[in-house]
Amino acid sequence: MRRIFGGWAALVAALFFLAPNLLAREQFEETARIAAWPDGDTAVLRDGRRIRLMGVDTPEMARQNQPGGYFAREARNFVRRLTKDASIRIVFCEDEEKPGRRLRDRYGRLLGEFFLPDGRSLNEQLLYAGMAFYFPHADIPARAGERLLAAQKLALKNRAGCWQGVLARPEAQAVHIGNRKSRRFFSRACLVQARVAKRNQVRFSDLEAAFAAGYAPARPCGIWPLESAMPPTQSEPH
Repeated sequence: MRRIFGGWAALVAALFFLAPNLLAREQFEETARIAAWPDGDTAVLRDGRRIRLMGVDTPEMARQNQPGGYFAREARNFVRRLTKDASIRIVFCEDEEKPGRRLRDRYGRLLGEFFLPDGRSLNEQLLYAGMAFYFPHADIPARAGERLLAAQKLALKNRAGCWQGVLARPEAQAVHIGNRKSRRFFSRACLVQARVAKRNQVRFSDLEAAFAAGYAPARPCGIWPLESAMPPTQSEPH
């Protein structure tokens, strides 16, 4: 009888310690289907929620009077194809300032990593295929950040997707300056307006070196080329 009681006590104790972890996992994970992709890094779920892919940035789609970025349509077609009619597991980022709550960006979108039915990370696949670049931010779990950057380095090495065209441009051979605090980088002309303190500046010999170090281009600098600026032969069929 004592053995039975002892067994039940051990089971209850185990459940007591496991319960918080199970609840935490349920709170930050769910399975959903995607209704639409406005662009390559933002999904709209069937319930209307907008989810931003953690740690990746795809070129901007053309909107109204704004021209599209190079490989924007290729990136959107890529994620549409991989997620069509599929149940996607989403692992959401936790808000470090509000523990226990899902993180949102400044546009109100939830942030997370998408996993395909075969277990592959969609975020990683975008980077492996050269459809996006790594976008560092403070809330990315360290191991996830390492995985994503490793995927980008391989794509750079293989000149996958967009990289063949982007790195062949004359502008790609110029020196760029990074900000150690923000992990963004600037062209020399743009750096004058950015006012990055000297102690935070890091010099990159060319564009590839900046991307390989895990820095992302500062948006106001216009570093990423427009689709219209690239020779048609360097773009994949749409």
